[in-house]
Amino acid sequence: MTDIFDDKVVNRFSNRYRPLSDEVLQIHDDVKAAFEAVEQQINRIKAGRYRSLAITALEESCMWAIKELTASD
Repeated sequence: MTDIFDDKVVNRFSNRYRPLSDEVLQIHDDVKAAFEAVEQQINRIKAGRYRSLAITALEESCMWAIKELTASD
Protein backbone atom coordinates (compact mmCIF):
# COMPACT_ATOMS: atom_id res chain seq x y z
CA MET A 1 0.00 0.00 0.00
CA THR A 2 1.33 3.43 -0.91
CA ASP A 3 1.81 5.90 1.90
CA ILE A 4 -0.09 9.10 1.03
CA PHE A 5 2.86 11.09 2.31
CA ASP A 6 5.35 9.32 0.05
CA ASP A 7 7.55 11.91 -1.70
CA LYS A 8 6.66 10.50 -5.12
CA VAL A 9 2.96 11.10 -4.52
CA VAL A 10 3.45 14.58 -3.10
CA ASN A 11 5.86 15.64 -5.85
CA ARG A 12 3.52 14.41 -8.58
CA PHE A 13 1.14 17.24 -7.75
CA SER A 14 3.65 20.02 -7.24
CA ASN A 15 4.36 22.48 -10.01
CA ARG A 16 7.77 21.59 -11.33
CA TYR A 17 8.79 23.07 -14.61
CA ARG A 18 12.09 23.04 -16.36
CA PRO A 19 13.48 26.06 -18.16
CA LEU A 20 12.25 25.86 -21.74
CA SER A 21 14.48 26.50 -24.71
CA ASP A 22 13.39 28.81 -27.51
CA GLU A 23 12.74 25.73 -29.66
CA VAL A 24 10.47 24.15 -27.05
CA LEU A 25 8.67 27.46 -26.50
CA GLN A 26 8.00 27.64 -30.24
CA ILE A 27 6.65 24.08 -30.22
CA HIS A 28 4.45 25.05 -27.24
CA ASP A 29 3.04 28.04 -29.13
CA ASP A 30 2.54 26.01 -32.32
CA VAL A 31 0.72 23.21 -30.49
CA LYS A 32 -1.54 25.69 -28.68
CA ALA A 33 -2.31 27.47 -31.97
CA ALA A 34 -3.19 24.16 -33.63
CA PHE A 35 -5.58 23.26 -30.81
CA GLU A 36 -7.16 26.72 -31.01
CA ALA A 37 -7.70 26.27 -34.74
CA VAL A 38 -9.42 22.92 -34.17
CA GLU A 39 -11.55 24.48 -31.43
CA GLN A 40 -12.69 27.20 -33.84
CA GLN A 41 -13.82 24.54 -36.31
CA ILE A 42 -15.62 22.55 -33.63
CA ASN A 43 -17.42 25.71 -32.52
CA ARG A 44 -18.94 25.93 -36.01
CA ILE A 45 -21.00 22.83 -35.12
CA LYS A 46 -24.37 23.42 -33.47
CA ALA A 47 -24.21 23.58 -29.68
CA GLY A 48 -25.02 20.36 -27.89
CA ARG A 49 -23.74 17.57 -25.72
CA TYR A 50 -21.50 16.02 -28.38
CA ARG A 51 -19.88 19.35 -29.21
CA SER A 52 -19.27 19.91 -25.50
CA LEU A 53 -17.69 16.46 -25.22
CA ALA A 54 -15.50 17.21 -28.23
CA ILE A 55 -14.26 20.44 -26.64
CA THR A 56 -13.59 18.66 -23.35
CA ALA A 57 -11.62 15.94 -25.14
CA LEU A 58 -9.69 18.60 -27.06
CA GLU A 59 -8.85 20.44 -23.82
CA GLU A 60 -7.63 17.22 -22.24
CA SER A 61 -5.56 16.31 -25.26
CA CYS A 62 -3.93 19.73 -25.29
CA MET A 63 -3.22 19.49 -21.56
CA TRP A 64 -1.43 16.14 -21.93
CA ALA A 65 0.58 17.32 -24.94
CA ILE A 66 1.77 20.46 -23.16
CA LYS A 67 2.38 18.56 -19.94
CA GLU A 68 4.69 16.15 -21.80
CA LEU A 69 6.43 19.01 -23.56
CA THR A 70 7.08 20.96 -20.37
CA ALA A 71 7.59 18.11 -17.87
CA SER A 72 10.78 18.10 -15.90
CA ASP A 73 13.02 15.17 -16.72
